[in-house]
Amino acid sequence: MIHKLLQKQLEKLAFKDGKFPEKNLEKFIDFVNTSYYKSDEERDFLEHTLETLSQEMKKLYKELKQKSQTALAKSEQRYRELAMRDSLTGILNRFAFQEELNRIIANSKRTNTKFALLLLDLDHFKEVNDTYGHDIGDKLLQEVTNRVLPNIRTEDVFARIGGDEFVLIFTNIKNDTLEKLVKKAIILFRKSWIIENIKLNVTTSIGVALFPDHADNEIELMKKADIAMYKSKELGRNQIIYFDKSF
Repeated sequence: MIHKLLQKQLEKLAFKDGKFPEKNLEKFIDFVNTSYYKSDEERDFLEHTLETLSQEMKKLYKELKQKSQTALAKSEQRYRELAMRDSLTGILNRFAFQEELNRIIANSKRTNTKFALLLLDLDHFKEVNDTYGHDIGDKLLQEVTNRVLPNIRTEDVFARIGGDEFVLIFTNIKNDTLEKLVKKAIILFRKSWIIENIKLNVTTSIGVALFPDHADNEIELMKKADIAMYKSKELGRNQIIYFDKSF
C-alpha cells in the first residue's frame, strides 16, 4: 500500500532525476513523517525505498533513521528510570539501591574511605494504615521523601526498599561529622506530619552499620544495620542504635 502512495506522492510533487522542485521536498518530508509511524512492515518498506533513491532521499532516510534511533534510546532510558525508581515516592527502589550500594563499596575500598548505612523503619506505621486507610499511609511515605531529600547532601543516597522501610547512606564520612549527620536524620522524623489535615506523630527507629568497621560487603552490611534497627525497636523505638557485636 505504502509504495503506491509513495509513487503517487513523488509524481504529484514532480520528483525527477533524483530532485524535487523548490519547496516540494519539505512537503514530501511531511508526507513521509506521517507514513513512517504506521505499521512495522510499511516502515521497513519505506526505509528500503528511500535508501535506494537519490542523494536527497538518502539524506532523508538517514534523518528518519536517526529520529527513530533517538526515540528508541529515549524510550529505553525512560523504562530504565522507571525500573530503578520506587513508583510511590520516586526515589531509588531496592534494586537500584543494591546497585548503588555495590558501587559505593567498590569506590570506598579504592579510596580507603568510610560510609554509614542507616536502615530506617517507621514506628507504628501499620496503625496509620489500619486507622486512616492505605491512601493516608501512602501519602505519609511520600511526605517522608519530601522531608528527607532536601536535608541530605547531594552525595548521599536515600531509597525505599519496601513497605515503610527506607535506607540512607552517608558517604565519605569523618568521625567528627557522622554523629551530627545521623542525629539530623532522626530529628527529621520527630516533627509531626500533617496529611490531609490529620496530624500524625510517626517517628522512626534507625539502625546504623559502618563500612568497613562492621562489614565490608553488601550482604553483611545490610544484615548488621537490620540487627541494629530491630534493637532500636526493642529498646523503645524512636532512637538510633549503632551495630555492636554484643547484639
